[in-house]
Amino acid sequence: MATTNMNEYCNRYVEGWDDHDPEAVMAAFAPGGTVTAPPFDEPRTGTEIGKWVVETVRGFPDVHFGDHDLLSTDVEGVFVLEWTLHGTHTGPFNGLPPTGNTVELEGVDVFTVSEDGIEFLRVYFDQSSMAEQLGLTFPAIVGQLPTLARGAIRNIL
Repeated sequence: MATTNMNEYCNRYVEGWDDHDPEAVMAAFAPGGTVTAPPFDEPRTGTEIGKWVVETVRGFPDVHFGDHDLLSTDVEGVFVLEWTLHGTHTGPFNGLPPTGNTVELEGVDVFTVSEDGIEFLRVYFDQSSMAEQLGLTFPAIVGQLPTLARGAIRNIL
């Protein structure tokens, strides 16, 4: 498959995220394709990728890629996506109750793509920037404590 056609899998991946469509995101991957990202303990594959989309959209219902630029490399089937992600934390995310804060994260995805789809995706972004924007670093977290406590109590009840 020509490189120009392989990059369509990357574009479908981004469109699936922007449409909040876990099925479309999963469909961009080849059978057995995996993704690694900073919050994961282990690579995710198949329906785990779809669950990642669902979890993220639940926590950030307005999540979308803003500016993004897909670049091909000198290696056949390897693409780099530079992106800016926008979203407002209004739902639970990774065990964290909503803070109401908006994030704007810059990151990079490195795709290895075959004619069957995305074989491997590595996601890179600054986790400390995300924590800071969510108000989870000192001293900002002090102001978030009432919100976090209310969210934790709601989860218990």
